[in-house]
Formats: sequence, structure tokens, C-alpha cells
Amino acid sequence: MDIPSLKVPCYHNLRHPGDIAHLSSWPHLFLMMRRLPDRLIVAAFVALGLTVAVSLLDRWTPYGDLRNWTYDFLVNHGPYAATSQEIVFVDFDDATFDKIQKFPIPRSTIAQVVERVGQAKPAVIGLDILLSEARTPEEDAAMQRALTGAGNVVIASQAGTGQLPPDLPLPLFCQPENTSVVTGFCAEGKPGAYAYAAINMPYDSDGYVRDAELFAWGKRPSESFPVFMAEQYLAQVDPNCTDCILRSLNARHAQFRGHKVPYDSLTAKTFRIGNWAPQPMLHVPAWSVLTGKIDPTQLQNKLVLIGQSSDAARDQDFTPLFRVAQSDGKRARMGGTALHAAAIATLLDGRAIGEVPAMAQWIVNVLVLCAATWVFTRLRLKLAFVCEGVFILAVYLAAQFLFSAFHLWYPYLGTLIGLVAALPCAVAWQYVKANLLRSETEQQRAQLMELFSRYVDPQVAHTIWLRRDEVSLEGDEHIATVLFSDIRNFTGMTAGKDSQVVLRWLNEYFTAMDEVIRAHGGFLNKFIGDGLLVVYGVPLVQGESTDACNAVRTALAMLERVNQLNAARGPNSPFPDLRIGVGVHTGMLTSGSVGSSSRLEYSVIGETVNLASRLESLNKEFGTEIIVSDGTYQRVKDVMKGFYPLGATPVRGFGEEITIYGIGPRKQKTPLAEEAHHPEVLA
Repeated sequence: MDIPSLKVPCYHNLRHPGDIAHLSSWPHLFLMMRRLPDRLIVAAFVALGLTVAVSLLDRWTPYGDLRNWTYDFLVNHGPYAATSQEIVFVDFDDATFDKIQKFPIPRSTIAQVVERVGQAKPAVIGLDILLSEARTPEEDAAMQRALTGAGNVVIASQAGTGQLPPDLPLPLFCQPENTSVVTGFCAEGKPGAYAYAAINMPYDSDGYVRDAELFAWGKRPSESFPVFMAEQYLAQVDPNCTDCILRSLNARHAQFRGHKVPYDSLTAKTFRIGNWAPQPMLHVPAWSVLTGKIDPTQLQNKLVLIGQSSDAARDQDFTPLFRVAQSDGKRARMGGTALHAAAIATLLDGRAIGEVPAMAQWIVNVLVLCAATWVFTRLRLKLAFVCEGVFILAVYLAAQFLFSAFHLWYPYLGTLIGLVAALPCAVAWQYVKANLLRSETEQQRAQLMELFSRYVDPQVAHTIWLRRDEVSLEGDEHIATVLFSDIRNFTGMTAGKDSQVVLRWLNEYFTAMDEVIRAHGGFLNKFIGDGLLVVYGVPLVQGESTDACNAVRTALAMLERVNQLNAARGPNSPFPDLRIGVGVHTGMLTSGSVGSSSRLEYSVIGETVNLASRLESLNKEFGTEIIVSDGTYQRVKDVMKGFYPLGATPVRGFGEEITIYGIGPRKQKTPLAEEAHHPEVLA
């Protein structure tokens, strides 16, 4: 329900204290002086409290898992990294395994792949297969020859974890220069590999891999497999590079190839992989190498990783990419070698994901939650819900932009939880405020309702109270039904009568009509001499048809009530029987506040009002008591019966003839002896 609000004086602004003496008392005045904290102060306290509460959730494991899920959401809803053209994965995949039909893959077969890859002259080869257990002498000899022949193979080792000791390659394949480290070079001049490196990968609490290690921890920290491979690759393709060795930059960052590498864990020195893609590197099935179907130039000067991703190898992990279905509808896990490739590509491209500092997160949370709470306290509940959705979407989009454009991870889950909690906090504050100020509010409402109910319908007065803070002189257009009634021959009936008696009789009539109008949901807009202007659909809308039906029913009920008044009037009454005429029309009108800035009146204007007045006056010409326009008839004909057509007739002030209908009693048309009596209604 929308109506222009009226500017009404609050009793705080009355000029004379005596004007409110009957309502006020010292305790009440004291209550009026009390003031709650400003919305901004309340919003700041709520924001700070929610920020502290959300920060405590970090210690709760389920929250950490959900936080990781929001990280994965950003990974999968931003652009994936392009496939690295520097890294090639020679994969003992399911297709290769189906051809070989042996598990574990014979070491001699792996040696054959290493040998053929070495012949293609790659920059460096990484063998992501442990060689810590002996096989047959023939297989081990074949592997030793292949490693020695290639000359640039880095083989896998594992750092000790928990109660498990380190797992180093057999001396047959590498004799470490320093046996106390799990990553290092093999002794020069000895057969076997060029170097060895730890392939350990860190797992989050939910079992997913999102990070890679910079250092493998043993008796002495050693570079991880991805770091060592990236360094050896750059040493071959860019010998003059002066910044191609990983070094510590500060307590929170390392530096590699001129790029900062933010630590995800300050103690474990891990970094977040940034090159996530379904295919982070060029992929070559090992069977293509074994059968000679691979073009050697595809491997030349590349960083080549040899590993296995077949289901039989069971070397597959959950990663952020598992959260979304692939093109075949399945959720794919990523092989360990592919994870190493993504980590190496991250180091080479400088795409390691950093995290917004904790202090900055606090500041952002406080500011966002403060703004949201302040807005929520100013809005109605429905709008507050919409606004909350806007805030949530804005926070996510900002986090996605930071992640995709700047490789910066803002943990937005805490902000979202804070926004969800801020709305009930704002509602609770409004509830407390309303209760603390209830006494003052009820006093104001009682005075205003008493004032306005004398001039307008109580429902309108109630609406004005709800919209009391608004100031508007503008009108709104509505389709509404107007009922205009008038007493027949009022001038002749009251001629020579005492004015006090006339006023008492008129008030009796108006009171009876007001009861009828209220009973049928009408808005008695004004008294015009002995006439009544009643509106349906303004300000309370029930539907065009319902409003029109209520107007016609009111007209019929008014006639019946007039008959009752006539029957109740005694034989010695100074007045003859009453007769009234009613006109009803439905159409567009303008409702709003009419007047000056200091005194307003809620009214309706327009041709609809004028036509209803003209229809009322036509009753004398047609011998009817109720005339309705075609606009009203079309809206009620399916609901109400008893109408009879009066045809199309010219109406003063309107260029075209108006089709009209009658309802109720109709008398024989006779010449008129007197003129209709009612003022003009101006559009």
C-alpha cells in the first residue's frame, strides 16, 4: 500500500508546553531524553564482536574444512592456468598399462623409456618412481645403464615422516654426495643418476593436496623435488640466470626467478600451488615413447617428468579440481607426478598463491560488517535480506578477483558468516530499541492517531503514522472507484428551518452513511455540503473488481439505510423523507497531499472524480437513484446482478457520450422541478 505521507507536527515541536501537558509527566520526559547509541556506533561494536567470534572459528576443524572448500571454489570458478609448454609428463597411464599388462611395471621397461627420453636431449629428466628396492639383476642393470646414459636424471627419494625413516635410492642408482640429506647430487664419475630429490607432498586436514613443499625435512632441510627440478631446468636453459636459485627473502616469503613465493606455512615452508588446470603440462603416454611414435623435438630442451597415473599405481590424490565434474561427468583425481608438474610450473611462472595478512583480514571484516550492520539497521527486513545477498555476492566477487588477477587468497568464509550473523544482530538491536522507546512511541502514536482520526479514516491515519518520517507533496496515480452521493432537494427541504436543527439532522444522516461506508471498506474522503465523496482502492487496495463491487454494495446499502431513517422519523418531524442519488465510476485518478508545506489535505482528483459527480446528478433525469459508469459495470457484471442499461448519454464537461447503467429502484421519468444541488468538483 503506497500513499504519499503527510508532514505532521510531532509533539516535540509544539510551541506551547501546555499542548502536551495531558500526556507528559516527569518520568515520561526523562524517557524521552534517553537516547540509544548511534547506529554507526552499534554497527561498529557488532562488527568488532563478530570479527572476534569468526576468528575463533579457525580453531574448529570442520570450519577449516569448509574454509578449504571456499578456496577450491575460487580455483574452479576463475580461469585455469594455461598448459605449461616447458614441462612434459611421460605417463605410464591406463592406456600404457593396458598394453604392458604387468604390474608393477617392469623396471627394464621404465629404463627403456628413460633411455629413449634421454636420446631426445631434454634439459633435465625427473623420474617420479622410487628406486629404493632391488629387482632382478637384469632389470637393475638396465636401469643403471639408462640413468648413466641419459646423464641428467633426477630420481625420487622420500623424507622421513613420523616413525618412517627416509627412503633413498639404492647405491646402484645413486651414491649421494651427502647421505644426511634427502635431496642432493649423486657422486660424480659413478654410474647411475645425476641427482635425487624428495617427492613428499603435504596434505591438508581434509585429505586434499593444495600445497607443495619448498623443503623436505630430515636431519637437515633439503630442497623438495619441485624446487630442485625447477632449478636444474633453469640452469640448463638459462645458464646466465642470477636469480634461479631459491632463497629466503624474509620471514614470510622466499624468492625464485625474481618472483616472491609466499609461505603458506611459516614452519613447514610450504607454498600454495597456483597453476591449477586439468592438464597443467604437456602429456605424452609412455607407450608412445616405447613404440617410437613421439617426435623427439617435443622433448628437446624440456623439463621431462616420468611417472605413472594409472589406477593400478594408486598414485592419485584429491585436489581442488576434484570439486567439479570433468567433461565426461566424472570427478578426476590428480596423479602425484602431475601435482609435481603443477608445483614446478607455479615456481617457473611466479603464480604461487599468497594469503591476505591476518591484520588486513581483520580490518576488512570490521569495515564490511560495520557497513552491512549499519545498512541493515536502516532497512525493513525484506530489503535487508536483499541487501545481505548483495553484500555476500560483492565479497565473493572481490575474493575471486583478487585470486584470479593477483594470485591472492582472501579467506572470505569468515566475512560471509559475519554477514549472515549481522542481520539478526541488526534486527535484535532494532527490537531492543523499539522496546526501550515503546512508551515514547505509543504516546506519539496516540496523539497523532487522535488528531488525524478526526479528519480522515482511521486506516489512513494509521498509514500516515507508519510513514510519518517521509515528506512528500507528490501524488500517485491509481485505478480506483469513486462514489458520489447527494441529498435530493436539500435546499428546498432546509429552507426556513432552524440552522441548529438542520445541523443535527444532517449529522444524523452523515453518521448513518459513515457506518455504511466503513462496513463496506470505503474511504470517506470528504463532506461536500450535503454530499459525500467516497473512494475505494485508495489508500487501501483490494483489487479493481473488489473495490468496484464494494462501491456498488455501499450505494445499495445507503439507500436501504435512508429508508430505515425515514421509517424511524416520527410524524411530527420537521423534515420530510430523505431521498438521495448516487453516482459510481471506476477509472484513473491521482491521490496525494494537497496544500502547502504547513497544511496538507489528503485528497483525490481527476476526471474520475468529476464523472462520478456528474453521474449522480443524472439520476434526476433518468428517474433512478444509482447510476454506474461502464467502467464500473465491466468490473462487477460477473459478480453482481440487477443492472439495467440506460444507454449512452452526453455528460457535461466530457466530449464523448458516456455509457451508463442503473441499479436499484427506478421511478417514472418526470420533468425536473428543481436543479441539482451540489458544488462542482474540480479536476
